[in-house]
Amino acid sequence: MTTAVGVADVAGEWGAFPISVWLVVGWASLGIQVVTGIVFVRWLWLARANAEVIESAQHRHSPMWVVLGWIVPIVSFWFPQMVVRDVWNASNPQRPRGTGRLYPTPGAELVSWWWAAFLTNQVLSTIGGRLTEDAMTARDLDTVAAVAQVAAAALIIMISARVTAWQTNAR
Repeated sequence: MTTAVGVADVAGEWGAFPISVWLVVGWASLGIQVVTGIVFVRWLWLARANAEVIESAQHRHSPMWVVLGWIVPIVSFWFPQMVVRDVWNASNPQRPRGTGRLYPTPGAELVSWWWAAFLTNQVLSTIGGRLTEDAMTARDLDTVAAVAQVAAAALIIMISARVTAWQTNAR
């Protein structure tokens, strides 16, 4: 849902909608991003707790970083990806159990692709929002950011669905 609103936001900037519609879409986008962010972090918190039950190997970061990793400056560029990767690796049934370490598992590159798309969206959205002198460049950046947002959304849906299925079958 938040991805659809982000794409509509870009369409509004390209002149497809009047400014009043663009403002409504912008506020709706912010609200939806906050709600989906909370839902995702709650899922990640529960998935991490389940992963610890499935595999007792030490995760790289304590559970508090499931939340703090998104909001602490600087570390927010890599901690969320590390938390998701640890959950993936601990939950993956193809991983050897009882080794005491969370070795990389097949398919973990999806987490890297998701994180690259997510960061691309974040960085380009920030840069595009600050370019007021060159409207064409800002629109181009916003368009690429919207494409990255769609890719990140699709990838995290795949990741969360796969982790949830693994954890459900592990019970």
